[in-house]
Amino acid sequence: MSTPKVIDFRCRPPITAQKLLFDIKLGRLKWKNKFVCKPAMATSPSMYKVGEQEGLDLLFREMDEAGVDIIVVPGRNLANPPKAVLQLSGTDKINVTDEMMIDLGRRFDNRAIGLHGIDAERSAQEAVAAIETALGEHGMAGAVLEIGYSIGADGQPLKANDSRLYPIYETMVKHDKLLMYMSGIYAGHDIGANDWPPLDRVMQDFPDLKLVLAHGGYPRVLDAVALAVKHPNFYLSPDIYCFFPGGKLYVEAIGMLPDQFIFASAYPFGPLKESVELSLQFPLSNEVKEKYMYGNAARLLAL
Repeated sequence: MSTPKVIDFRCRPPITAQKLLFDIKLGRLKWKNKFVCKPAMATSPSMYKVGEQEGLDLLFREMDEAGVDIIVVPGRNLANPPKAVLQLSGTDKINVTDEMMIDLGRRFDNRAIGLHGIDAERSAQEAVAAIETALGEHGMAGAVLEIGYSIGADGQPLKANDSRLYPIYETMVKHDKLLMYMSGIYAGHDIGANDWPPLDRVMQDFPDLKLVLAHGGYPRVLDAVALAVKHPNFYLSPDIYCFFPGGKLYVEAIGMLPDQFIFASAYPFGPLKESVELSLQFPLSNEVKEKYMYGNAARLLAL
């Protein structure tokens, strides 16, 4: 079988608003304790040119070198960015707007598809209005919800099944568009943000919601996989965490749930070339690899 087509479902180009991610990525390389994980420790030239046109040109070239046909760029639109994020980034320019992604689409010859970033702390009415504009006027392919740093009306960390988020879910179902939900070790103030029973309740209330769990729910791997078993519209995109401790559970599950796993590099956390090459080495059939690397994502994006 020839190399399958590839959609990278989570790729953050080297623009100024994404500087925080590149600081985390490159900073880790200097840690005294070594992390033996090839994608996490590998780099590419574009990672060193954040905020420069050259960085985007290099990433575009790296797409071709890795055989990546399309990248999906998640947005971020926080009216009140959490202090923890601002302290890490050293800047208040962390939002990735619809307009930025439209511009990236042009620069990448329509090979970059944007997802609208939802501000979970806005009123439901404001959030829904912004989603309607993003999907209707701006042509976004879906939306991203990251609530790990958000506070609910009760003053406690926001949970996925908070009632004020339900109009957002209703809107995504109405438009039949995908919702990317943030998880992972940087998804909140601590890894307790990866608490999946509330998301289980959301999927029970909205069985038609097409939800993609970015970073695959790591480190609560088994719980996340169990939700995919339970809910046919629940997708996992474990990206670089396939290569982290415990990540072999994802690889095993891909073969058992071939229609519900989606490839991503999580660039800059993983370079495109290494991420694609290592993923193609998974012990999966050619048919399952095609679905994982391209087919499932293409279906969700209505390509």
